[in-house]
Amino acid sequence: MKTPGIYITDTDLIFKALPSKKIGLAMYCKSFKIPLESITFIAISPRLVLDDEALFVLIIDHNFKLHKIPYAYQNYLFEKFDNYFLTNPIHIEWQKFEYEDHYGKFDKILYPKEYYWQDLFKDNWKLKLRPFITLFHPKSCFGDFNPNLN
Repeated sequence: MKTPGIYITDTDLIFKALPSKKIGLAMYCKSFKIPLESITFIAISPRLVLDDEALFVLIIDHNFKLHKIPYAYQNYLFEKFDNYFLTNPIHIEWQKFEYEDHYGKFDKILYPKEYYWQDLFKDNWKLKLRPFITLFHPKSCFGDFNPNLN
């Protein structure tokens, strides 16, 4: 798996990152490998990168550690992902957001279905500061997890 992309094996979700020179530092996220059984939530996080709308897919494990995937890959790389987790296609979910929603205010859960479209982070002072932080660091996920998720 030397080619950048998203891979699902029998036991793991593997993300192999594009080089930062190709995708840009604002969108670059580190490669990771996470056991499928430890994935607790999958969410989407719309952001602005300069003036462009961007999206990050957030994988949250059982320790509430965040793993980020930029939605800069071709949609077909997420097809197996969508099919495995039985989520609506991410590019369709992204269309629910308006341009103003990309200022770092929203992170919506897609998986598991019982938490569908709930907020990943609770609305508090940290979430209110995040739009300022995401202007300079778009992939940041500053905030406290929603207490209703436990």
